[in-house]
Amino acid sequence: MAEMKDRFQIKVFILYLLKNIREPLEYKIINDMVMQDGFVSGTDFPICFCELLDQEQIIEERVDGKMLYRISELGAQSVSSVEFNLYDSVKEKALRSAHRLLAFHKTGNRIESKITPRGDGYMVSCSITDNEKTLLDLNVFLTDDNYADAMKENFTERAEVIYKGVLALLSGDVNYIFDE
Repeated sequence: MAEMKDRFQIKVFILYLLKNIREPLEYKIINDMVMQDGFVSGTDFPICFCELLDQEQIIEERVDGKMLYRISELGAQSVSSVEFNLYDSVKEKALRSAHRLLAFHKTGNRIESKITPRGDGYMVSCSITDNEKTLLDLNVFLTDDNYADAMKENFTERAEVIYKGVLALLSGDVNYIFDE
């Protein structure tokens, strides 16, 4: 499935996920949920999200000092009448990925990344741990400091997606890389 370009379709997609997740979420988590499978671009998401806020289809609320967002009653009614416009395969894949992402965040996983100078290059170390074990421990040697910085930043921002990718590559299940 290709990336969605139509803003109406993107808004339906965002509302569909929020309706089915059924809990208020931080903006960053919603952003990751919507974009992780490549159906929506990083430039379209914030525009569509803000329009949904302005149209009161998404509600903003402060809970325990955090700004959270949830679908409004108006948004739920709206998406119920148009969600059939999304392909079932897109809905199923996106919802499955969204639940995985939420589970990842709820388990209390800690994400760490650092750059250590080593001789003629840099060692980028990335890890994901929970209270009991190390889920991922990855070290990569690079000779370019800008590339090392970019990798560290990308891991920090998208650790769950990278973890999912490593598992898929190691298991031989890399079909999602080629999905359009």
